[in-house]
Amino acid sequence: MQLDRPVRVVVVDNDPDALELAITDLRLEGHEIVGSCLDGDTALALCLAERPDVAVIDHRMAPGPHGLEVAQRLGREAPEIQVIVFTNYQDVELIDSVRACGATYLPKGNLRALRQAVITAAQAPRAGLS
Repeated sequence: MQLDRPVRVVVVDNDPDALELAITDLRLEGHEIVGSCLDGDTALALCLAERPDVAVIDHRMAPGPHGLEVAQRLGREAPEIQVIVFTNYQDVELIDSVRACGATYLPKGNLRALRQAVITAAQAPRAGLS
């Protein structure tokens, strides 16, 4: 299903190559990348300032908060932002924790799945919006 406007996305990954790949792929799909960064602290500030539709966030990022912590904070402070934790870590506790805070867990490696997850997240009901 297509949306009637580009999805506004923030992309966060501590690996510059992975970050650039995700940004390039999502731009080619027609999404508007409103920001990108390499760490959790900047991710929080960027998301709170830009209020994207979707934030795609890696889990393991140092220094500062990891993706799960960012997702949890955004769930409290900006519940209208849909969060996708896009990571190589496939730990059951992590997956359960990501889902428990209302975010989407997605293993890295499949850009087609990321594209679909961004569309699905953008179509989800928006908390805090009427």
